[in-house]
Amino acid sequence: MIENILPVAKQVFILFLLISAGFTLTKFHILDKSKVSGLIDIVVYIVTPSNLIISFQREFKSELLMQLGLSFGLAFLVFFVNSVLARLLIRDKNPDKNCVLQFASAYPNAGYMALPLQRALLGDIGVFYGAAYIAIFHCYVWTYGVKLLSKDKAKINLKKILLNPPIIGIFIGLIMFLTQFKLPELIYSPLEYFSALNTPLPMLIIGFYLANTDLKATFTNAWVYVGSCLKLLASPAIAIILCLLFKAEKEVMTACVIACSAPSAALSGMLAMKYDRDTEVSVGMISLTTILCIITMPVLVALAQTLV
Repeated sequence: MIENILPVAKQVFILFLLISAGFTLTKFHILDKSKVSGLIDIVVYIVTPSNLIISFQREFKSELLMQLGLSFGLAFLVFFVNSVLARLLIRDKNPDKNCVLQFASAYPNAGYMALPLQRALLGDIGVFYGAAYIAIFHCYVWTYGVKLLSKDKAKINLKKILLNPPIIGIFIGLIMFLTQFKLPELIYSPLEYFSALNTPLPMLIIGFYLANTDLKATFTNAWVYVGSCLKLLASPAIAIILCLLFKAEKEVMTACVIACSAPSAALSGMLAMKYDRDTEVSVGMISLTTILCIITMPVLVALAQTLV
């Protein structure tokens, strides 16, 4: 167990050093809201799709396709159970806080935090399996998530799901994987360079969020602790149980548990602002789970690797 914890802890610590750089740059007023907004656009529209497309540039094997399908199934089940548990267990009297806490407790930072760690521990195959969690995450967010946060109960926006840049990247990558179309070097190399930014840029963004969080206000809300336990402990535990039940391979299980043990999705803060909900509690959840995951992620990922 210890020998599994140390490599994961090392990688998580490296991510936190990058996060601390974003924190420091924010405190010295080098990073601000407008600059971070630009970084987010770069990550969403260029870096993440490039990373996903690169991960699908591999030799086709039916076993890989089956394991990818299993990853999609596991992602759907874990997020479903997360959503139900959050709905049942979180009962803040303030509806603007309650819906945000339920959202942040159910859905992980599958892109910003999980993908860099999946790549660091597993290489491109980790991103290959991790793509399933990004796809299912966006399906839940733009259906149930929007219903949960919207005050006017807006209709499901299928366009938001299908035209989301990471989803487009997954579709392109999957088509190339199935057809065995190999990108020419002239295209592959720029995508590879953009893909290399998938670790540092998201960490700087998370550091910015941490630097702008009122942690004192966060620590006084008891439901934040309940939500953090659901996000950081219950969700990966459910993932481990499901992976064992479905006899997932070690790499699939590791990618699954990394995704599910990641902190609350950064998108919860953005959507809370969009739908005029409590942004303070959403940023508080993101920040607290990000801080605590430096302890929980290595232990749970190492446990998953030990059990396979």
